[in-house]
Amino acid sequence: MIIKGGKAFIDGAFLEKDILIEGGKIRGIGAFSAGKIIDAKGMLVVPGLIDPHVHLREPGDSYKEDFLTGSRAAIAGGFTTVMDMPNNSVPTITAENYEKKKKLAKKAICDVILHFGATADNVSEVKKANPPSLKLYLAKTTGSLIVDLETAKKHFDSFPKERPIVLHACSDKEDEEENLKETYDLQQKVYRIARGRRLHLAHVSSKKEISMAKQHSNVTTEAAPHHLLLSTKDYPRLARMRNVLPTLKSPQKQIMLLSALEKVDCIGSDHAPHTIEDKDAGAAGFPGLETSLGAMLDLCNRGICDKIWLMQRMTENVADAFNLKDRGRLKPGYLADITIIDPKKEWEVRGADFETKCRWSPFEGFKFRGKAKTVIKNGKIIYDEYHFV
Repeated sequence: MIIKGGKAFIDGAFLEKDILIEGGKIRGIGAFSAGKIIDAKGMLVVPGLIDPHVHLREPGDSYKEDFLTGSRAAIAGGFTTVMDMPNNSVPTITAENYEKKKKLAKKAICDVILHFGATADNVSEVKKANPPSLKLYLAKTTGSLIVDLETAKKHFDSFPKERPIVLHACSDKEDEEENLKETYDLQQKVYRIARGRRLHLAHVSSKKEISMAKQHSNVTTEAAPHHLLLSTKDYPRLARMRNVLPTLKSPQKQIMLLSALEKVDCIGSDHAPHTIEDKDAGAAGFPGLETSLGAMLDLCNRGICDKIWLMQRMTENVADAFNLKDRGRLKPGYLADITIIDPKKEWEVRGADFETKCRWSPFEGFKFRGKAKTVIKNGKIIYDEYHFV
């Protein structure tokens, strides 16, 4: 199989190169003619997108999402790898639950990597499970996953230093200045006790968070599209659906966040599907896998960032932050996980058309330009012309 005629994202640039695929791997980059040709003229050819932050809800809340529907949403959004959070109603905090969840994830049609959750008393379970990453909840979340600084230090000292620890430190009332200050103070304390080990700060939603994190070379940051495109001015439109953690910020703070975008390392959708009934009851979170790419390309089209910057933060930077050695780049020997984007495709966000069980969106009615047209997973076309094969 040869992807021909497109602009391929290689080594931080878009180059007119062909991509040769054999045996599920990228075998060559250059100029090729013999083989099944995929015409990518006018398209952007990029590594399969990687989302470091999703909630696919299984086990425990499969009425909201499961690994099949969530992975279909991922593929439709251009993602070939997603990283699932541990704060299910059946949390991923024991080695037994971790193994059960891995078995459930086999139904997914994209790759699913599982973050493991830290608790006050599960250091031994973390060692037994031996996960590639650990998630520390230092503020409100589902169940009993909140840990204090003393517990955090225990995990910092015992978890392998070459593996990243993901931090969730946001207050559930961050629209109030006092609570926002608590979040900042907590993050500063965590950076001090981490003593240089690798940290990843999830869903940053303010310029100050980014500035504080970037004072430490061991900390990578992740921003969600809804914090970059939406603000409290969207509350009347969102009405009962508006609740999300971290909260949406004022238009002024949203502009400040956008001004610090260059220092953000990764884009994570924080895909958090809920039913309408759950949202009515106050559940926090937005679906995002099927709108993440379109929303970020909207920022590119408005001149707020460029496509090279964006692709770095949706592919190679995520792979580097989480030690994913075989994906995130168009490079010989890497997995043939490839997304072909039509940068001119105009489309309107309609939750009714989604693959996720959560058939609504905070971007409902938004018109974006740019969409995943074809997705290749392990060298096989599984999504083409905006539909599953």
